[in-house]
Amino acid sequence: MSSEAAVSDPVSGGAAGAAPAPPAGTPVLGGPASALALALTLFVEAVGYGVVAPTLPFLARSAGAGEQRIGFLVGLYAAVGLVAGFPFGALAGRYGRRSLVLVGLGFLTVSSFGFVLAPTYGWLVAARFVQGLGATAIWVGTLTMAADLSPDSQMGRSLSFLTGAWSLGFVVGPALGGLGSVRFPFALYAVLALAAFVTGCVALPETGRLGARTTLAGMLRVLRLPAVLASAAATFALSFFYGATEAFVPLLADQMNVRRIGIGILFAVAGLPSVALPRLAGLIADRVGDARLILWGLLYAALFNASFLALTGTLPLWALFFLLGLVEVLIYVPAVALLNRGLHRDDRGLATGSHSYAFSAGFFLGPLTGGNQMPLGGFPPLFATPTAVMLGTVA
Repeated sequence: MSSEAAVSDPVSGGAAGAAPAPPAGTPVLGGPASALALALTLFVEAVGYGVVAPTLPFLARSAGAGEQRIGFLVGLYAAVGLVAGFPFGALAGRYGRRSLVLVGLGFLTVSSFGFVLAPTYGWLVAARFVQGLGATAIWVGTLTMAADLSPDSQMGRSLSFLTGAWSLGFVVGPALGGLGSVRFPFALYAVLALAAFVTGCVALPETGRLGARTTLAGMLRVLRLPAVLASAAATFALSFFYGATEAFVPLLADQMNVRRIGIGILFAVAGLPSVALPRLAGLIADRVGDARLILWGLLYAALFNASFLALTGTLPLWALFFLLGLVEVLIYVPAVALLNRGLHRDDRGLATGSHSYAFSAGFFLGPLTGGNQMPLGGFPPLFATPTAVMLGTVA
């Protein structure tokens, strides 16, 4: 895309003077080694994200935590991104995307051992905080690096490869979380995170322009781009929905006499659409436009969420969780593509930082809001609020 097109096309979100994108014939994500390293990194982050559903609410409950403290603990992972998202975006430009990814993998390894050893709720909070730092660093670093390696015309398809890897991790994570004792999955995860760190040291490239400085004017310019704002709104709505779901739907399943390993399997089923369908979603986004697919996804999510409790009595739980998983495919793949098309390479760290901020805000406020609503009205308001957020985002 030329710089003139980037200026004139409000959907692309491009900025004047956009750096030349890789040619259309460029290998996916720079070639097999870098593609594997990036995919493994997001796979590992997703395993840590998914392993929480059948473990953390019960680990917190065993430490004496009520619904509000469970909601805070689950949401803290994302709240860290509210503080670290933009600084990490600036660091990605100044010191490189590769360093940020490796630091993130190191944090994930440390936090996993923290969950294994945590004796009290306070220690669980500390481990979750470090996990949130690691996840934020990984998302900012990997998505920025992946966009650097992807031609604009193939952005949706290239980034769908990574969202597919993440979704595969989200399938594995809940299944892993159902194994053994409530702490055992975190020991396995620590080994997996360490393996990803070693792989990243060997295979991750450096794609940024080291030493690029971040100014307030430059930050405000990026954050005012229509595509950046639209992507952030969609990402916030999606993460608000999933944050509340991950914190409290396991407790709903527990009331329905589903065992912890069964809860893990249900969340694994929810990840299947995002493993099988992200490339199709990327192709559709490249063909019909990112914004249009996002709107379809938001409307579907609002309808599904409003019907969730009623559907629990008519559909088997595995089918219901599969339908839940479609929400991510329809919103997240085009939201990431919309964020990066036509954007100057030096601006991508900040743009991805805004994406991380939006995700963190939603994933923090979703569980926190649900934790305050549950003692007042139970599950109905828990599902009504994300429905309102989805419909509001359509505007």
